Amino acid sequence: MADAPHSSFGAEPLVSDVASHAASIGITRFHIGQSYMEWDARAAAIFDAGHDDRPALEIWHSRVHPDDTDVLRTLYGDARASIGAECIYRIIDRNSIIRHVLTRSVSIEHAPDGSPSVLTGVVSLVVPPAEPQLDLMPEARWSRILDGVSLGFAIVDEAMVLQYINTQTERHLGVSRAEVVGRHMHEALPVTAGSYFDDLHREAITTRGEVTRVVQALFIPGRTLEVTANYVDGVVAISFRDVTDFAATTSSLLEAYRELLVKSRVDDLTGVLNRAALLERIERTTAETAAPAAVLFIDLDDFKTVNDTYGHLVGDKVLRTTAARLVAICDSGTVFGRIGGDEFVAALFDDTLLGRTRSAADVERDMIIATSSPIDVVDGQVSVSISIGVAHNTGASTLEELLTQADIALYKAKQSTASNRTDSPPYS
Repeated sequence: MADAPHSSFGAEPLVSDVASHAASIGITRFHIGQSYMEWDARAAAIFDAGHDDRPALEIWHSRVHPDDTDVLRTLYGDARASIGAECIYRIIDRNSIIRHVLTRSVSIEHAPDGSPSVLTGVVSLVVPPAEPQLDLMPEARWSRILDGVSLGFAIVDEAMVLQYINTQTERHLGVSRAEVVGRHMHEALPVTAGSYFDDLHREAITTRGEVTRVVQALFIPGRTLEVTANYVDGVVAISFRDVTDFAATTSSLLEAYRELLVKSRVDDLTGVLNRAALLERIERTTAETAAPAAVLFIDLDDFKTVNDTYGHLVGDKVLRTTAARLVAICDSGTVFGRIGGDEFVAALFDDTLLGRTRSAADVERDMIIATSSPIDVVDGQVSVSISIGVAHNTGASTLEELLTQADIALYKAKQSTASNRTDSPPYS
């Protein structure tokens, strides 16, 4: 049977450049008595079924190259007689592209009278060798195509008895085909008992469809596999591929994305929420619970003098230290962030976690005390003070209104601080 296809291979005007041994193996089930074919999603894709509502057998017939029908008749006869019958034939997709498909029979079910009733086969897109390999007989050349695919492939029945495994699966499991085929998976491979294989097998049967999981390999520690189970009329086709490198790359990208996301929400200098994230967090908390009870607008007094006297490096340290001291006063009911320059905002929500609500006056007092200690710098110490404007929620205030009221209150507080300031220098 293996050499039959060669007589029909000729120079074609248009042949696909599908990669050899594409990572897609489909499964087909042909019911002989009913002349009825079923296939899984991968086989349907190979034969370009698309949204075609016709029966699978009719679509298959419409795709087969007319010059290869004799090849398939021979295959059918061979498949009825023994497992392992195979050939390569051509199909023509809806875009008139010619593709080559390898088909192999992997299971034969028999009727009570002993005649074959259901033929199970696997199909895969391949690119045939351009020239015969002189060191191999045709049988050996073609029989190795399916075994040479990089995708691991196995077929089990509904009772989880292994019907077939390809060479890649033999290598992965570290067993030969003869050792496991015909045995229950748990018996042949005890480590699979209670593993993801059970879940995949059960779900594929329950859904009558395709189920995919990304899992840690049972037989090769440290490797990550993408395992897919397809159900087709009484059997489950299980395929797997090693995605360790892809998973590692994806994990790195996700970590980089998370880091970027965090950085995009955090003020680079002080480490607290930046303006955009601060306002978004207040709005989201308001939507999830209730509006803040109060908003505090906080500003460092005469911060420009710090920068002019000591330089921006010292000014940056003063901002960082002040932000850390203010954050230390905040509890789980407070949303705190830097709104710009030397200005910070704290929104006080009912602290449902602690079962109590801190008053704005308490928070204001604690913040003023916490920031009053001198800050150590290279040439000595710098003392700074803060002014705070408080806006209380009267029950109908929007965030914008609260911020405006707090800003006005801050302006009044700074005026009061300036009028009460002594002549003694604030910096030492």
